[in-house]
Amino acid sequence: MRIAMLTSTHPPLDVRIYHKEAVDLANEGHDVHIIAMSNDAPPNETGINFTLLPLYQNRFRRVLASFLFKRAALALDADVYVIHDPEILHVGRWLKKHGKPFIFDAFEPYPDFIAEKDWVPRPLKGIVKKLVACEEMRGAKASSGIISAMRENDERLSPAGKPSMVLHNYPRIGAAVEELPPKDNTIIFVGVVMAVRFGAEMLSLSRHLADGGALDGWKLQILGPVYGNGYLEECRESAGDFIDSERLYFPEKFVPYCEALSMMERAKIGLSFIVPTKKYNQCLSGKIFDYMAKGTIPITTWLDAYDGIVSDADGPIFVEGFDERRIVEIIRELSADKDAMRQRAEACIRSVREKFNWERDARDFPAFVEKCARTDAR
Repeated sequence: MRIAMLTSTHPPLDVRIYHKEAVDLANEGHDVHIIAMSNDAPPNETGINFTLLPLYQNRFRRVLASFLFKRAALALDADVYVIHDPEILHVGRWLKKHGKPFIFDAFEPYPDFIAEKDWVPRPLKGIVKKLVACEEMRGAKASSGIISAMRENDERLSPAGKPSMVLHNYPRIGAAVEELPPKDNTIIFVGVVMAVRFGAEMLSLSRHLADGGALDGWKLQILGPVYGNGYLEECRESAGDFIDSERLYFPEKFVPYCEALSMMERAKIGLSFIVPTKKYNQCLSGKIFDYMAKGTIPITTWLDAYDGIVSDADGPIFVEGFDERRIVEIIRELSADKDAMRQRAEACIRSVREKFNWERDARDFPAFVEKCARTDAR
């Protein structure tokens, strides 16, 4: 079966699209193609095929260029298409008119996410949210099936009345170390540095790294690019004199996935914070499970999305929003009790190997795609 995956905002080697979904389908013997916008050809090591379209930095030009997706998608003549971005759901509806079924893979609560982008004027945010919700539901109703990365998406799109499955962004079980590796006194964050993720506040932890400070002997690694006009300068100011210190590593850009995982494996503490608004409260952070797989203890904001899924017993430590005093206190307490730190780190690894892994969550994924491919799209 030929399966084509379409994305206009994610890179060709996106972890969920390429390393998880596409690889799983290829391992089942399917002919898998990824159509993405990129100006750099990715290495082809898995037999997955790529059709690369020009990458436009201007978002409006990118949307207007979506006709390129229509042409490339139809040329592949796939049995089923998987749409990964709401801005190209209209391509799915167009493919349906040509008798081609498509699946919508809903990563995020898009109506809220897109409406809250910096480039959307504040007076228009409510209107944009409604427009995105309407377009998303229109696409969902036209689809042959819906995959959601979180419960909130599955519930929000249930009125479409289509077959659905929840497929969390858990790490592959192979990413989980078998036993706790040697660790450094390192605190790490991996991801895009944003105000909503308390980026500047995380960098302000660096002042506790000073000689005689509360976290003397520790290092801080903030791995990722900075998002938001003027926010880089705010982050640098928060880091202060530590910006060029050996105790703070802040490259201000993406670190290759494999390199980030290797650095994560050496760290004792992983950070993952977000403003717990209605918009984000239902977002299950895949980052904390990546940390857990490496025996790196997550300190993270408590969100409603975790309720009934992950708890303190699984290894993470939850805080309200970003509580700097409490975060420093937690790290000091763990440092003072090596046995407690080891037990919690081992609980993290065990939880991923037993519960929070891609293979367990995605065991029905290939069959779901195959079923949707057999749907009459007319």
